[in-house]
Amino acid sequence: MKKADLITGLVLLVLSGYVIRESWMMPASATFGPGSGFLPLWLGILMALLSVMLMAGAWFRKPDPTEKAPFPAGKALLRVAAVMVGLGVYIFLMEVLGFVLNTFLFVSYLMLAVERERWKPAGMVAVLTTAGLYIIFQVLLGITLPKNMFGL
Repeated sequence: MKKADLITGLVLLVLSGYVIRESWMMPASATFGPGSGFLPLWLGILMALLSVMLMAGAWFRKPDPTEKAPFPAGKALLRVAAVMVGLGVYIFLMEVLGFVLNTFLFVSYLMLAVERERWKPAGMVAVLTTAGLYIIFQVLLGITLPKNMFGL
């Protein structure tokens, strides 16, 4: 995990630098309080500090010879690729199929093709996940979700 923590810390440090740079260009204060750049700036600074702490902890930690490889390989890498392809298709079909049908199909794909679950539990998880997300975002938060040509 030492190598993985060093790589992750470095990636997060670069990302936090980008967040800090971009938020620096936004106004830090507005007429009645903090502006749009206030929160991203401080979150970027916090992320930079935490990533430096992660890298420092990994740098000074002794390597463990019994440790497994930190990144997926073989079949696990194929599963990661399958999830990424599924996410790409999910994004592409969102405007065509709408949120409800698209999310149901995506969760079904994850459960059946990636996780190799049986049909019944996969269908139950897909229905409950789609219904839960719909209730949270559409009903409780009032966020308009994408709909297909049939209004679903």
